[in-house]
Amino acid sequence: MSTTSLEQSLEISNMCQDILSIHPKIHFSCYINRNGRIVESKLCDDGLITDLTSQELEMQYMQCKLQSSMNKEFEDKLGHLDYTLICRESTLEFIFPFYEGVIFVIVDKEIPIQSTGKKILELMRIFGFGSEVSNLRWKCLMNHVENAGIHCTFILNVMD
Repeated sequence: MSTTSLEQSLEISNMCQDILSIHPKIHFSCYINRNGRIVESKLCDDGLITDLTSQELEMQYMQCKLQSSMNKEFEDKLGHLDYTLICRESTLEFIFPFYEGVIFVIVDKEIPIQSTGKKILELMRIFGFGSEVSNLRWKCLMNHVENAGIHCTFILNVMD
């Protein structure tokens, strides 16, 4: 792995970690590539996903990417999609289109939805999402990271 791909992987890792820092009720953040596979993830409450088998988790991640891809089909007629929100019994799941993949975030249901979504979008823009130049840069980054064989999942347990 080259230094550049390591730096790029660290940038993705930092963004996922920074998403967790937005609010204490954000429990999980990950980048899912265009194939529905996790490239990077950060976790501070593994109780949310330990009940799922690895196959079920993989299916959930692929479903997130598929949902985002299907939503893109309507952007010309309905406008740009900021994020998709899935409400479950005790959690909310945000799916943010991010280049050719998605940012997937799991939060407590009590979290303020609008302000949390806005803060995550602002953070994504800080990491380069939005401008044509940075879109091209991230597209190259994602292709490089995937082609370099970086398909590992990095999980960090944060204990308070």
